Amino acid sequence: MVSRLSEVVENRKAKLIEVLINHNVFKTTDQRHLYDVPLNILESEYKLLRKKEEKA
Repeated sequence: MVSRLSEVVENRKAKLIEVLINHNVFKTTDQRHLYDVPLNILESEYKLLRKKEEKA
């Protein structure tokens, strides 16, 4: 069970990182590398990106 959960988390992280990089986001707002942060931070960065896109 733990193995499956960590697999799901890692897959979600990879997808979010891919989307962020494709939008030229390479670091978090606090200047940490995307690969070094947990899923919840990546989710927050993704939400910020979406908000910026909505305003544009």
